[in-house]
Amino acid sequence: MSSNSGSAATDEPVVPRGFSLGMPPGFIALPLDEDQIHSTDFCDPFLEDVGKQFSLESGGDHAAATAAAFAELGMTIGGSGVDYAAVAYYKSPEDPLRPIMVTVTGLTMPSSHGDQETAVAGLYEIHKNEGRGTPTLMELPVGPAVALAIQDKNFISVGSERDPVLTRQFSAWIPDPDGTAIGVVSVLSNSWRDWDRVCVLGVEIFDTFQWEPIGVG
Repeated sequence: MSSNSGSAATDEPVVPRGFSLGMPPGFIALPLDEDQIHSTDFCDPFLEDVGKQFSLESGGDHAAATAAAFAELGMTIGGSGVDYAAVAYYKSPEDPLRPIMVTVTGLTMPSSHGDQETAVAGLYEIHKNEGRGTPTLMELPVGPAVALAIQDKNFISVGSERDPVLTRQFSAWIPDPDGTAIGVVSVLSNSWRDWDRVCVLGVEIFDTFQWEPIGVG
């Protein structure tokens, strides 16, 4: 997979910088825009992955409905500006009846940093000052990064009842070695009882992050 960085408020053209991730088995790449929805190159594997993941008959009504729900999720995520998104369902090792839903997103943003260490130091201070979580320095195969875990409390309304939903997000902020971009890979889940396992999975995914050559996106 690859991603392109967004545009910046500058007269200079922004050179796209893509990335790749090695996703564990069970993840389904989500469509993020209308072009992907209508692309057979994307949709055919997408429909096949949905069918395999949930043991649904290919071309059946259940498979189509499930794929439509995931496509809607992908379009919603795509509207936030991410370059890649995938979702997986696992069973909790502690309770096979307890599902673990994990969403992974990835994006790149333009940057102009002198070196990775300087960029990491700046990212660390920004997150520390924002106070939404405690930033942590980490070393990935691709270089230094800043990890951050945050949580948001939302509510789902069912009739007159409002049930709280706690969503946690674990992210790695990864500056490139050429000073042109910062990649952000996030793992999200509301499966709070299995949050430690989600974080371990997140680190495994962060470790697979690789930069594409400049201009390849």
